[in-house]
Amino acid sequence: MHENTEFTTSRDVEAIQIPSGDKTTIPAGTPGAVTQTLGGSYTIATYQGLARVADKDLDALGLEKPATANGSAKAGGS
Repeated sequence: MHENTEFTTSRDVEAIQIPSGDKTTIPAGTPGAVTQTLGGSYTIATYQGLARVADKDLDALGLEKPATANGSAKAGGS
């Protein structure tokens, strides 16, 4: 898991603001921390507040998808 992991975004990241549900873009170079991981999405805290980021954007946070139970990361996605 990635809870309490600090990061600085390496590129712009699409996110959903919490609790409004509005789409937002977190700019490259923004520092923050992962506060929760759940079901393939990640709640992050930045100067903009809380936001949900999809696992497809983990690379922008400098993170990798966690390994599955069989020891490999999920491939593909739907």
